[in-house]
Amino acid sequence: MAALLVLAFLLGIASASSSQAPLIRKLSLLLTSSLGPERLANPHCAGDPFCTFNDWVNAFFFSDSTKAGTIERLGPAGAHYLLTYLRDLLAGSALYYVTAGVWHVYIYQLYGDYFFTQQGFEKPSAATIKDQIQLAQASMFLYAALPVLAEWFVEKGWTLCYYNIEDVGGWPYYLAFTLLYMSIVEVGVYWMHRTLHENKTLYKYIHGLHHKYNKPSTLSPWASVAFNPIDGILQASPYVVCLFIVPCHYLTHVALVFFTAVWATNIHDAMDGDTEPVMGSKYHTMHHTHYHYNFGQFFIFADWMFGTLRVPEPRGAKAVRRPEGGRAGTAATPMAGMMGEGVVSRVRSKKAE
Repeated sequence: MAALLVLAFLLGIASASSSQAPLIRKLSLLLTSSLGPERLANPHCAGDPFCTFNDWVNAFFFSDSTKAGTIERLGPAGAHYLLTYLRDLLAGSALYYVTAGVWHVYIYQLYGDYFFTQQGFEKPSAATIKDQIQLAQASMFLYAALPVLAEWFVEKGWTLCYYNIEDVGGWPYYLAFTLLYMSIVEVGVYWMHRTLHENKTLYKYIHGLHHKYNKPSTLSPWASVAFNPIDGILQASPYVVCLFIVPCHYLTHVALVFFTAVWATNIHDAMDGDTEPVMGSKYHTMHHTHYHYNFGQFFIFADWMFGTLRVPEPRGAKAVRRPEGGRAGTAATPMAGMMGEGVVSRVRSKKAE
């Protein structure tokens, strides 16, 4: 279901730009109606749909006087990339606080009694959450530069990124290439994440910082991007590298990068839930407590293929009263039905290691 929702979202993003000229006109009309007439356009972006899109988004963050002053000091190109970086920093920070904040209220305050108190689980302390927020915000200053670098590669024409559905041959090709892009990115994220664990130097100086949150009571939605900024860039780098390998719609790429930030909030909440084949939070909690399993991002297939999948047992066996409309108890995992009982048994046997 989650995969279908993601795909539907990407289709919506792509359909909005199936033709370059109409989209640019729509952006201009929307910019005029939303922000006032005769907004300043950065000359660096003239004739470039990728740059024009980002210049349009920047107009929601910065006034014409700010843009004009920055252009005067840094030139059109320097101004565009600086403002795009500052926009990503502001937007990324806002996304972090909104998604983590909403999830915090939901699982700790509205339903904290059900999710934690009734089942005897410990909530993360205020000190832990404060530490995660401070680390996440510090990492954001460097992490926000990666999308700007990706845009620069795209504008230079070095990638296979495209802007119009027609450029790749129509919707069937868009769907096929999008699924291929997502699959290769998933494998790339898996191996980057696994390398950060298996390379002792990388783990000690980069990735180990994130793994100080090594038990359920130290995980929370606020831990989503609480890591060394180099760590975040390395794990997100497959999204950029794969633009050189597989044709990808630009707005689809942007949407996927956006969605990863939301997804990271979800998988760090230390909650139970059967989400297969999606890599839900119960799998990522297992990763934080056992280190050598479940390196995937959105799906479990890479861990299954490369022998690092570990299926978690439910956190608690108590049958407690669920919130309105739910069922009591915890559901059995559907992994056996999906991949065969033999596979699940072999994976679970790793507990003896």
